[in-house]
Amino acid sequence: MGRLIVIDGASCSGKSTVVRHILQLPGLDTAFAKRYTTRAPRPGDEAEDNYHFVTQDKFRHMVETGKFIEHKDYLFGMSYGLPRKETLDLLSRHDFVLALIDLGRFDMVKQALPEAFGILLTVPIDTIERRLRKRGTSTEEQIAERLENARLAFSYAPKYDMVLDNDDGKLDGVISTIAESLRK
Repeated sequence: MGRLIVIDGASCSGKSTVVRHILQLPGLDTAFAKRYTTRAPRPGDEAEDNYHFVTQDKFRHMVETGKFIEHKDYLFGMSYGLPRKETLDLLSRHDFVLALIDLGRFDMVKQALPEAFGILLTVPIDTIERRLRKRGTSTEEQIAERLENARLAFSYAPKYDMVLDNDDGKLDGVISTIAESLRK
């Protein structure tokens, strides 16, 4: 049985970028557990293939029938969840399974999979706001909620096994630190 490696952090903290780099590292047997979401696809989502896009009704049914390891509903109408069956299937076939989750939901993951390893990516609020605005896919209300969630990130730090600063220019160091920990 492999080990679940959770990459967590606020919106625009670089979670998807970090995962993409870790999956490309030679010598590591890694896979990625795609999440389910009710949000509309963004440009480039098809290329990254990080999500299963579903309706809110389908998502609600999955929550009610226990299909998620963790899940979260946001005020602005989007929901995200890490699927139980697909993740466990990947863990049975790979040394490491990388997963993105919603900020502060690592407790839910640890309840389901106590051996999971959590990595929290932190980024200064001004960087997150700049990245969100550059992305250009969020309303002002969504940006406000995402920034408020980002302000909470540091309070979650004690729950994680590793906390890494992923501000601009620090990606190579973040990847190197994670790779070293996986190769131990």
